[in-house]
Amino acid sequence: MGTVCFSWHLCLFFALLFTGRFAGGNGVPDADECTEGTDDCHIDAICQNTPKSYKCICKPGYKGEGKQCEDIDECENDFYNGGCVHECINIPGNYRCTCYDGFMLAHDGHNCLDVDECLDNNGGCQQICVNTMGSYECQCKEGFFLSDNQHTCIHRSNEGMNCMNKDHGCAHICRETPKGGVACECRPGFELAKNQKDCKLTCNYGNGGCQHTCDDTDTGPVCGCHQKYALHSDGRTCIETCAVNNGGCDRTCKDTATGVRCSCPVGFTLQPDGKTCKDIDECLVNNGGCDHFCRNTVGSFECSCQKGYKLLTDERTCQGNILLLCFYKVNFNLNESICF
Repeated sequence: MGTVCFSWHLCLFFALLFTGRFAGGNGVPDADECTEGTDDCHIDAICQNTPKSYKCICKPGYKGEGKQCEDIDECENDFYNGGCVHECINIPGNYRCTCYDGFMLAHDGHNCLDVDECLDNNGGCQQICVNTMGSYECQCKEGFFLSDNQHTCIHRSNEGMNCMNKDHGCAHICRETPKGGVACECRPGFELAKNQKDCKLTCNYGNGGCQHTCDDTDTGPVCGCHQKYALHSDGRTCIETCAVNNGGCDRTCKDTATGVRCSCPVGFTLQPDGKTCKDIDECLVNNGGCDHFCRNTVGSFECSCQKGYKLLTDERTCQGNILLLCFYKVNFNLNESICF
């Protein structure tokens, strides 16, 4: 119920009192230090006016008691790395994720996805482009070999006689030596194996073919995944788990060996994207099984009956509820009964 005022002076007094413009009832107006700029909050803090005083709160991305605020380094924890799967860059009040060469940042701003370089001008390859995780490689057709620039192909007739022999055994690059022999070399990011012919992939080339993390070992790169992701059976790709944004599922998410599997509750159907659930309109098929009226609801439906009928416990069948009253009309010439 509203307050009854006997004069505008009294109304003004109560209005100022209830809105905090009088402090302690001493008749002195409360100063708004935040508006007046007389507060001593840190430049990275928010000033909030309170009765008799004010308080300082550090902005998101900063820590402190308000009068002193310092930036939170979200990238400081090496294990979490700000949630970034590749590189985390701290910036004032925030952070951002970046990806290694050959990868692009996913829509979630944290994960990194492989870039298919072969889709853009065949990767610059003269003949064949083969996409790999984090990189790509050029190959040549039969009768050609890859030149030193790793993109163009040279006809074997222009190659030295020893390197022209297919049995030279070099995995990548074959060089003629002054003494008439051959010397094998590897493309950048690879190391020449102990047999001086094969080339071993390292983490320096296309992140070792790993989507997330790569560790060089004696047997070659070993791939790993950022927390909440799982390593695919291919040993290179990282798949989402239900721990990351529910796996992208609208409703139920289940972790499997090949990734997340989404499912929907009764009354919904899984869409072609494998993640979204759409309500089923049960009334479109056989009127939902209802005798009279069917009304679709989210995840279900409801049956109802025409006036004069009631819905039975099966929630589908309608039963008549009209009491037929029969009045007998006496007719001396003809006995007949009429029901209304």
